[in-house]
Amino acid sequence: MALSVRVTGLDAYGVELFSPTRPEFDEFARPLMGERIANVGLRLKPMLAIVSNENVRTIVSLSLIWRVIHRDGTRGRYWSHTSFPDVICGDVSHDPAGLKTGQRRIEAYGLVIHGWSQWDEYFDQFLGQFVEQKDALLADAVDLHIELNAVIFADGTLIGADDESALRDLFSAYVQAKQDWYRGIIEALDAGQSVADSFAPVERFLANSTDRLRAGHFMGEKPSDLWTHQAAAEARSWHRRCADEDIPLLLKQTIRLDPFIIRRG
Repeated sequence: MALSVRVTGLDAYGVELFSPTRPEFDEFARPLMGERIANVGLRLKPMLAIVSNENVRTIVSLSLIWRVIHRDGTRGRYWSHTSFPDVICGDVSHDPAGLKTGQRRIEAYGLVIHGWSQWDEYFDQFLGQFVEQKDALLADAVDLHIELNAVIFADGTLIGADDESALRDLFSAYVQAKQDWYRGIIEALDAGQSVADSFAPVERFLANSTDRLRAGHFMGEKPSDLWTHQAAAEARSWHRRCADEDIPLLLKQTIRLDPFIIRRG
């Protein structure tokens, strides 16, 4: 029995989901993932989809649900997300920053495929493993439904079902974790500490969490700890991209500390 592939976007809001079965999909997908790995990357179909934003607002977070039905009737549900909290917090590191009006982004289950060719060629050797995982996941599958489950815009508007408030909770925790780190850094600078000393708690936390990960403990902690760790890593990365003499002014001019309120559109 041939695999049936269906997609559901949020077209009424100007956010479309391109099916991997569309005749022009490969043409759209190649520049999004990068020509260097496109031939292998396209073997991830049908666990690929392209999100197209024609809304006037920038998308800062989105989630997909991949629903699989197998020949014996068993079902699988696989959730994935892409988020850009730096757009909200001001420490922008992604290019592009979020998904702006008129832009497209290719999504895959289980990995970030968008812009893969911008990475070191060393990582190309691992892409085939994801193809094998996809083949195993879809073994004996008869139906695949790819759903754009939720989208959060830069103004805080959320659209889509957002099952169990998964995207709302994740993105809120992620943004808050970043703001908490930057708030502490700013308070330390205001108290007269140097830039290096102000970022020292970030460095200590990352060193300790790396030790916990190596010891096998970190993965057993609360889900929010993941975002605290990720936020710390991104704060350190932002610090390293900036000159120390510029940090105090940049923190006050670009970093947003007021709460990011998410509300249904």
